[in-house]
Amino acid sequence: MIRDQFIMGTIHFKNMHMTHFLSRAMLLVFFVVGSLEGMAQTQVTITASLGTAGPTNYSTLGAAFAKVNDGTHKGEIVIKINGNTTETATAALNASGSGSASYTGINIYPTTTGLSISGAVAAGSLINLNGADNVIIDGRVNATGSDKSLTISNTSAVAMAGTSTIRFINDASSNTVQYCILQGSSSSSLAGTVLFSTTTGTTGNDNNTINRNDITNAGGNRPYNSVLAASATAGKQNNNNTISNNNCYDFLNASNSSYGVYISDNNTAYTISGNSFYETTGFTTSGSITHFGIRIDADGGGDENGFTVSGNYIGGSAASCGGSAWTKTGSGSYFTAIGVLTATGNANEIHGNIIQNFSWSNSSSNGDFIGIWLSSATEANIGTVTGNTIGASTGTGSIQFVGGASGANFSAISLGTTGAVTCNNNTIGSITAGSSSSANSTHFYGIKREVSGNLTISNNTIGSTTTANSIQASSASTNSSQVVYGIYQNGSGTVNISANTISNLVNATTNATTYTAGLISGIYVSAGANTISNNTVRNLSIANANTSITGAASATGIVMASITAAAQTVTANMVYNLSNSNASFAGGVIGMYYAGPTTASTVSRNFIHSLSVSSSSTLA
Repeated sequence: MIRDQFIMGTIHFKNMHMTHFLSRAMLLVFFVVGSLEGMAQTQVTITASLGTAGPTNYSTLGAAFAKVNDGTHKGEIVIKINGNTTETATAALNASGSGSASYTGINIYPTTTGLSISGAVAAGSLINLNGADNVIIDGRVNATGSDKSLTISNTSAVAMAGTSTIRFINDASSNTVQYCILQGSSSSSLAGTVLFSTTTGTTGNDNNTINRNDITNAGGNRPYNSVLAASATAGKQNNNNTISNNNCYDFLNASNSSYGVYISDNNTAYTISGNSFYETTGFTTSGSITHFGIRIDADGGGDENGFTVSGNYIGGSAASCGGSAWTKTGSGSYFTAIGVLTATGNANEIHGNIIQNFSWSNSSSNGDFIGIWLSSATEANIGTVTGNTIGASTGTGSIQFVGGASGANFSAISLGTTGAVTCNNNTIGSITAGSSSSANSTHFYGIKREVSGNLTISNNTIGSTTTANSIQASSASTNSSQVVYGIYQNGSGTVNISANTISNLVNATTNATTYTAGLISGIYVSAGANTISNNTVRNLSIANANTSITGAASATGIVMASITAAAQTVTANMVYNLSNSNASFAGGVIGMYYAGPTTASTVSRNFIHSLSVSSSSTLA
């Protein structure tokens, strides 16, 4: 035993330099491991005015929120993101006053560029503001400047309700998410990258702001909804939320219906303004699906109304409708840039939106394109503050639409609502609407209304005052009728159509069937008590064989067709330069066609001139 100890001691002595080296290596390993552990614990730092003031470090945002929820940190709280975090479960922040949580406000921001908070959370949210108020999530470094330096991404693509990147629930109010890159992927119709949800509280999720963020997909998986205000709690509407100045891009799903912003029942009085909706690259759809830039579908029987949709840009491959055209090919799919369907009450305000720079093509089945669409009993002012633009006032082809092989419709403004509507000061032009088969039609409507209700349409420009052929229905439509209407009004109620300019429209149909009613008309009304005054209708052209000499004639300026009850007023309008250039044309070119009541109506002081047909036509 003594000998063994002696030998061990000798060995230890002889290798003392090795022992020293190993000791230093072990110390270095310990130092590196310790440093890594320290780094993991400094991803998130909390300082607070009360409780444990800090700074205190955590490895995830969820862990930091948990220490706010249990009352460790109180008062005014700052949460700094110092490094990337991977959240393995929902980072949930509870309301102040719930349990031990007690805070007056929370500011969250990164301390350096290029950071991320990410995770794959299915059937739940990555960040859940559960009744939390006065929280600011700011993606700028140290909450200053304008660069977006924080990405918040839920990479779960499962089709499960409630999957979201940021969710507002249970009276979460007065919160702001700004200057972040928000990514989501769920294909569920009840999921959204940003989700305004239900409440067990008293008022709903109110007065929240989503401002100056980039909202897009995660990992190439397109979401069903980028921003969703889902069917919330009856009697406790989510209200006065603001979605503003965001870039919502690469968001349309090629095989499912999808939406940039979708607001449904029990949500009211949102402001959606200054956002850009675009696609950076072309995409191809499969199946008959529906896409919206903005859809408000809130007529669940409550007082959901009073929405403001203003100053948004929809189209192009970059912000503000910039870059190349927003390009879509593939199967027949329906696109609506802005759709509003609400209950009666306070009017919705739709102003200053720009919809342009599209190449939307359907190769097979039918699919329509609508700029602004109202439905149900929606009341609205469209362009009364600042006019909306669908297309452009000059040039051609700002919007190029190709309907499917079975035909389609292009409606710049479609008013399918019984509510009172004022539609003023809007610009509709530089639009080409064609068909993937020259045998079939694609109909064009500038402003279309087919239901009852009081309506004012005033000071709109449909076409262009300077560019020839500004609006073109470009299909030859050799086997079917194709119609072009500047203003089409077929609903009862009191209607005022005044001071509009409709000019430089062409219907390219060459249909040789004499009784096929392809036509072009500036203003067409067939119901209601209409006052049509001080409008200018000019430069309308067609070249088909339609032989009608009634209100369905090939080229007409103003038509009042088959109205027998209400008195009509048609006064001080100018109609000129209408033509049909078909060489064998044997129908009518009509400046004004009146088939209204024979008493109590007024038709006066209208100036009509310069109607023409092909010089070779002898029977027109």
